[in-house]
Amino acid sequence: MRKQRGISLVEIMVSLVAGLILTAGVIQIYAANKQTYRVADASARMQENARFAMEQLARDLRMAGHQGCAGSVRTIVNTLNDTSSFLYNFGAAIQGFEATSASAWTPAVDSSITSPLRGMDIVAVRGVFEDGAAITGQPDNAADCPGSSGTADLKVGNTTRLKVDDIVIAGNCTRASIFQITNVDTSTNTVKHISGGNPPPLPAPPGNGTADLRACYAGNGRLFHITSRVFYIRNNPAGIPALYRKDGANSAEELVEGVEDMQILYGVDTDGDGSVNQFLRANDASNWGQVTGIRISLLLRSVENNVTTARQPYFFNGTTVAPADRRLRRVFTTTIAVRNQLP
Repeated sequence: MRKQRGISLVEIMVSLVAGLILTAGVIQIYAANKQTYRVADASARMQENARFAMEQLARDLRMAGHQGCAGSVRTIVNTLNDTSSFLYNFGAAIQGFEATSASAWTPAVDSSITSPLRGMDIVAVRGVFEDGAAITGQPDNAADCPGSSGTADLKVGNTTRLKVDDIVIAGNCTRASIFQITNVDTSTNTVKHISGGNPPPLPAPPGNGTADLRACYAGNGRLFHITSRVFYIRNNPAGIPALYRKDGANSAEELVEGVEDMQILYGVDTDGDGSVNQFLRANDASNWGQVTGIRISLLLRSVENNVTTARQPYFFNGTTVAPADRRLRRVFTTTIAVRNQLP
């Protein structure tokens, strides 16, 4: 008999089917592993973003009302022209804005807070959030200002972080004065605070209503930046909801993307014992001086869509929500003590 040459058509078809089955299995394993990786990566990014957001919020909210070494026992003089406006009302350490509807907040949001997303809470804190410079003298006054009116310039140990138009607070453990810097002489490390407002060469708004600080801080005082910081949610340039922070009159800066919602409750100490008696929404809090704790809930989502194989309902702010997309979501909650509001 003649020897067989090659293989038959049946054998070829069997080989092709076996190869297709093997290839399909490999593809399925690859797709499953890639999906698992996408879910794990999205979850890890959300946790990282949540940790960063909570750290930023906790650090600043804890410091609300901080104005130096003695807190509320001092006499504080605000020499700014516009002491009652939202950005410069430093007597109110905390102020919340409750999203009472899809288009409104209570109280109404200040116009300096730009493009906030509707239906999400906003919180503002005021105070000193960084270390200051030592005040070494007020050399324009006799013997460094004993008995003077306090109009003298301030000489500080270091002017590196100080510039014209900065809002600052000079203070010791008994008194403090808030003013706007009108000039910084780096050759002598001297800070000036003349009265007046716009236009140049006078400072940008708000300006100083008076140059009289009503105190002497030579030798025992420090100079700090003081500001109002606002945390809120808005869309970033890519259209992704993100946590933003506005520092004073500066433009808001993005802290972390993927923060879809923020809801806040304020712990109120109604009997003055230092413990929270109840948590209230911003529109129910009548005395911000009684707020000793803040409970924040953040809803974070994955930046990419189609991470999950099906829509994932989630529970947030007392409601179960069925989303229209297939993003991964997670809720993070923390409670922060407001140290400078405690007895």
